[in-house]
Amino acid sequence: MDLLHSVELGAASAAAAVLGSMLGLGGGVFLVPIFTLFFGVSAKTAIAASAVAVVTNSVVGSQTHLRNGFTNLRLGMVLQITTAIGALIGAFASVYAPANLLNVIFGFVLVYASLSMLARRQASFDTSRDRDAHRLGESYVDASTRTPVRYVPYAVEKGLGISGAAGVISGMLGVGGGVIQVPAMNLIMRVPLKAAAGTSAFMVGITSIATAFVHYSAGNVDPTVVVPAMIGIFAGGRAGSVLTKHMKVSNLLVIFVAILLFLGASMFLTGVGVDLPWQRR
Repeated sequence: MDLLHSVELGAASAAAAVLGSMLGLGGGVFLVPIFTLFFGVSAKTAIAASAVAVVTNSVVGSQTHLRNGFTNLRLGMVLQITTAIGALIGAFASVYAPANLLNVIFGFVLVYASLSMLARRQASFDTSRDRDAHRLGESYVDASTRTPVRYVPYAVEKGLGISGAAGVISGMLGVGGGVIQVPAMNLIMRVPLKAAAGTSAFMVGITSIATAFVHYSAGNVDPTVVVPAMIGIFAGGRAGSVLTKHMKVSNLLVIFVAILLFLGASMFLTGVGVDLPWQRR
């Protein structure tokens, strides 16, 4: 791999990290399709690189989310129980699954995530006065509106179940689980989007450690892809988490939906054998 290609991979990783940190998705949800579609990296190598890089992105991005008060540590640790178990199951499945099947699944997941968050534009939840039976309620100050926000997570039991599914997706696709976790926390558990993103950013790093270990053991980790990805993720992760503090929720949703719909459709078409004009092989 020449120097120019490494620089291109690093730049793409930085862009993925900015978006991933802003939305609490860990960067892998953007990194894998970008590497696969635009740089000709095999699906399993991209997934392995993403799993390693997502750990870096989580460490960098979650620090800023913690300082801003967006991360609900108690909620994150509760949901992490089922997420970690699911991640191990998904990682082992990914090692043996055909690459085309992984692309199709990835496409479905991205389209689902974008459409579910688009539905959020029509919904508004106020849980600030709900009874906090599980003692998971939290609050923060939204810098974009300069208003305090208090919330109490709703349907924690459902959230645990969905977190297990998010873990399976995380392990199988190397995306950290945020692509499922953020919509689930926001729509089902009624956690504000910025708090869902901050909590997910904290969780995805822990989840991806298990995924990265499985892919490393299977020989899918390519240093020529992983190293540029980690450098780019490190550079972009902090910038994305800082931008989250000042951006309005409506703007985050527009970015989320537009990019994921494009990447999701592209991954699905690739998986079923369609040659795309922007795809590099």
